[in-house]
Amino acid sequence: MYCHECHKQSPDNFVNCAYCGAKLKPEKKKAPSHFVSKRKLKIKISFKMLIAVLLSFATLITVAAIFTATVTGSKPERVVKGFVRAVQSQDEDLYYSLYDDGIKEYKKQNRYYADDETFNNMVAPLHESKDFYTSRCGESYKLSYSVESSRTLSETELAAFNKMLESQFSYINSASRVDVMSVEIHAKGKEGEYNSLYNDFWCMKIKGKWYKVDKTIYTEYQKIETTV
Repeated sequence: MYCHECHKQSPDNFVNCAYCGAKLKPEKKKAPSHFVSKRKLKIKISFKMLIAVLLSFATLITVAAIFTATVTGSKPERVVKGFVRAVQSQDEDLYYSLYDDGIKEYKKQNRYYADDETFNNMVAPLHESKDFYTSRCGESYKLSYSVESSRTLSETELAAFNKMLESQFSYINSASRVDVMSVEIHAKGKEGEYNSLYNDFWCMKIKGKWYKVDKTIYTEYQKIETTV
């Protein structure tokens, strides 16, 4: 044993120092390196937690992406839903957002010449629809809808449609798909019920997003449709 008084070494079984007689204190044995083990364990746990957090984050991103795609118009029926919701709530901004920039720019350049005038004229049917349903069902009417039928333009029809967009409406971007639906909108209020049938509810997909086709566009296309 090591003497803390004279700093000399005595046999391990001695109680007192063989040189100075001081009482020897047994050296404390170092505990096994549990700290390192615990630290490694903490690191392992932290790593697992990090992986779990990353996986959860990746899942949230995936769910958010699916939700965003669903809400913002991944299908033409979403346009119908937005249209009905805009009419029900008289939401001008939502109604205006259903149309793409191409038709807005065309109407601005060829008819109205100002942003606010273009906006007001394009949302005018929204307010007309309110007057229409109010006169038949009363002020507090509720709207619902159903898609009765739907068809997608063929490749030949789509090519003719895009050619018409470019030549007559100065469109820069082409539609990758066009669907024509028959939509029934049901209005119900305290004073009555009324069903409106939209046989020509056109939607087109441009740069991955669906829009409602303005009546001036599909009316013009229908004039040349017989030659397609």
